[in-house]
Amino acid sequence: MKRILIMAAEQEELDAALAAYKPCEGLLQNAAQVDFMLCGIGMASACYTITRKIYEAKAAGKCYDIAILVGLAGSYDIEDFPIGSVALIEKAYIGDLGFDTPSGLKTLFDTKVLDSNIFPFKDGALYRKKADSATEEFLKRFRRASAVTRQTFTGSQAKKEEMIEKFGSEIEDMEGAALHFVCQMEEIPFFQFRAVSNEVGVQDRDKWNGPLALDALKRAMLEYFRMECEILKQ
Repeated sequence: MKRILIMAAEQEELDAALAAYKPCEGLLQNAAQVDFMLCGIGMASACYTITRKIYEAKAAGKCYDIAILVGLAGSYDIEDFPIGSVALIEKAYIGDLGFDTPSGLKTLFDTKVLDSNIFPFKDGALYRKKADSATEEFLKRFRRASAVTRQTFTGSQAKKEEMIEKFGSEIEDMEGAALHFVCQMEEIPFFQFRAVSNEVGVQDRDKWNGPLALDALKRAMLEYFRMECEILKQ
């Protein structure tokens, strides 16, 4: 039996995944254990809850075959990742781990406090651990992106430009690097879908579109569950 862990920071994000699962539940429930969980907002909460859940599963002899994080996010690159689009995050950076200097952020890797290739980092980034071949083939449908995980929403053009220059990423979120770190350490395949609800740096909430992003997230997860159903039929 395949064991799948699906997580989100907030209830509305998790509800999108649950709604996508419902049409496939009848077929999947007999061949897969699908657990849904809120991991909470931010890296601290996500690290704790993901690690706890993984260890609880291990203790019960029911290790997860794949972990999936779904959620909304901001876009640094609104042309390639417009509001309502879904990004598959290939690598994540921790966007506030370092020193705040007059010339901008200096990461712990910049200052050699940490080796940029100390496991699970590679060149200062946390890469995705690949899943089985069927899942990887399915994921080719989605546009790949790198993400910066920060504990503060970027609210100014200057900070936005600093993050782009520093990391060259397309997406900003608040939990993704925690998933990458924990699952790499525990050797669990994983991926995360991020649906764009806003342009990074835009504070006017009237210009955000959460409902559109949540609908896109639901459709992406419905495609995933249908893929799992097709495997079962083979």
